[in-house]
Formats: sequence, structure tokens, C-alpha cells
Amino acid sequence: MASPAQTNLGCGDGKLVLDITYRVLNDVDTGVRGNNWAFDTYRRRVRVWHRTAGRFCSASTYDGQFTTIEGTSPGGRTQLPAGIRGTFQGTSVTRFRGALTPHGRAVRGFVGIKDFACTSADVKGQCRGTWDWMRVYFTGLAGFRYVRYAFVYHAVVNGAGTWSDTLTGGKVHFHGDIAPER
Repeated sequence: MASPAQTNLGCGDGKLVLDITYRVLNDVDTGVRGNNWAFDTYRRRVRVWHRTAGRFCSASTYDGQFTTIEGTSPGGRTQLPAGIRGTFQGTSVTRFRGALTPHGRAVRGFVGIKDFACTSADVKGQCRGTWDWMRVYFTGLAGFRYVRYAFVYHAVVNGAGTWSDTLTGGKVHFHGDIAPER
């Protein structure tokens, strides 16, 4: 049986108040230089624990695929052609303050497919179709911060390499890169 720390990624004690999954299409991904380097399609599970009055911790898992955009690689070391495909997995933990206000929306289970409709020129999080689960389920948001995150990308078609992007101990770390096949 998994320990509480494994199931909530370290969010600690509290009452589970939100446990949703959704599928994301056409999300843009950024590299070390803030450059858009890929479009992502993934399944995201978001779980939120109410810790104390007005304080929450969220733990998310991501499982998906990417397709590169022509331009600078995520690690900033090379130029990529469009069309390298691969897989990625990730986790993130955030803390924030607010009030849970689902307005009749499901707080458990699958909540649909969200097409972010990003273009290669968009800013991540600001695409015309971006769905922000926090603003959908919470009001009075304040004090948002990432506690940690970890994402690992593996090229599997038309490219090579592994790239990771992590936040631990308040520091962002990058390792590796995605490159065209030689």
C-alpha cells in the first residue's frame, strides 16, 4: 500500500477536496530560454487537499506526448526541426490560498478534453483555449507557489535524447536535451 506522501506527493495532512483528471490538447511547452519548443498532448490528474482555513496544496501528475516545433531545443543547445516526437511524464506540487467554489462542477472524476489551441507564437498559459483549473474551482486566489516539480522528456521518433526540468529546494535544474537524429 502506498504511503500518504506517495499518494499526495508530499502535500501532507488535510482533506482531499478535489480529484479530477482531464486531457489536454495543443499546449505549448517552453525551454530554458523561454522558447516554445514543442506542442504537448497529455492526461493530467489534479488532487487538492484542504490543509487549514483557506490554505490548499495541489499535487498533479502528467503523462503525455510531445511534437517539436522548428527552433531552439528545450536545453538551448541545438536547433530542432518540426516533427520530433516523444513522451513525457511529470509531477508538480503547489500551495495556494483561496476558497473552493465548484459551482456545481464535478469535483471527482474525468472533466473532459481541454484544447488549449496554442500556436508556436503564444505565451505558455495564455493560449486562447487555456483551461485554468484553479480559477474554475477556486476564488480569492493568493499566495500561489510551486513547491516542486519534475518533468522528463524522451525523444522516440525522428530525434534522440532526454531532457529534464525540475524544481527542488527552490532551485530550477535542467539536464540533457532533445536533438535531431544524426
